[in-house]
Amino acid sequence: MRKKQTIGSIMLLMTSIIWGCAFVAQKVGMDYIGPFSFCGFRFLFSASFLIIITICRDFIFYKKLSLFQMEKQKRKKVFLGGILCGVSLAIASVLQQYSMQGTTAGKAGFITALYIVLVPILGMFIKKKVKIVEWISVIIALISLILLCFQKGEVGGIFSIHSYDWGLLVCAVFFSIQILFIDYFAKDNDCLMMSTIQFIVCAIISCLLMIIFEKPQINQVKHAMIPLLYAGIASGGIAYTLQFIGQKYTRPIVASIIMSLESVVSLLAGMILINESLTSREMWGCALMFMAMIISQLPLHKFNKKSKNEV
Repeated sequence: MRKKQTIGSIMLLMTSIIWGCAFVAQKVGMDYIGPFSFCGFRFLFSASFLIIITICRDFIFYKKLSLFQMEKQKRKKVFLGGILCGVSLAIASVLQQYSMQGTTAGKAGFITALYIVLVPILGMFIKKKVKIVEWISVIIALISLILLCFQKGEVGGIFSIHSYDWGLLVCAVFFSIQILFIDYFAKDNDCLMMSTIQFIVCAIISCLLMIIFEKPQINQVKHAMIPLLYAGIASGGIAYTLQFIGQKYTRPIVASIIMSLESVVSLLAGMILINESLTSREMWGCALMFMAMIISQLPLHKFNKKSKNEV
């Protein structure tokens, strides 16, 4: 079991790295197209990529589509899980992309990453037990995000909540809900199929918003193509599928802490790709985030058993 948890944590770590690099893609893509268009094309690429991967997998290993081989009850659960995850992810992603237009990057990063705190709080409502070590990790991760995201002059403005800040706060709630949905539905289900359904739902919702509110020109989309492909295929199709599989073997609170490392990776990606620099405070934030991840993975129950045996 411990080995599976380690594999799950590694998958989630890979997810956070891909997501962190996607921060640059999102910023560049928004220079050419609006937030709804970015999400619409991004999720279209994600859904198309996963449909192809799922069909190839099914015909290579099962000789026919696995969806039609499932028991009726299991197929219903896969569809329900994919739809619920898709709706929550679509709302979170669209709100995040839209809200980034009207607030600072520091505030956006901090408010979005509140899912670290919201996952254990929301989890308690569905009777998810929270270990002491996980609460310690949550507190350390939260402190690290404050160090990473707040710039001089921003701390006093945290209480001035305008519409964009509220959008990011609601976005963090829906990211938390998506994490808990995955925790519930991913166990003993086809994660690839569920992820595919999730992105089909995301694409439908985002494209409807794009058609209603924006009319992107072909040239604009062409200029944003590389960021869209990265955000769609790497960050979407690959990373979110890794999230499904990784969360099969990882507690939701630990998963949220590991995935929040995307904020650290985004800083490093900014340094490498757009020549941003780290302050000493941000370096401390990176160190604390890494510490939170390590603490969340410590098998403290083994030490407790040993101490009891010794007594």
